[in-house]
Amino acid sequence: MKFKDILQETQDQVLKGLILKVKNESMKKDMLWSELRSFLKDLKDYDQEVFKKVLSLITEKKYK
Repeated sequence: MKFKDILQETQDQVLKGLILKVKNESMKKDMLWSELRSFLKDLKDYDQEVFKKVLSLITEKKYK
């Protein structure tokens, strides 16, 4: 699974925005976990299943 796959199967525009925000923030070279944590929490609160998929991609650094 890739970010592209998750985004393509998601119809909810708010959820897509949360996914993209997390992806973009996590790709920054100077990323701080304290900053990323708030975006991850928002995503988890909105959709826990998608959160699990996204978290897996981030920890494995699969951004393509």
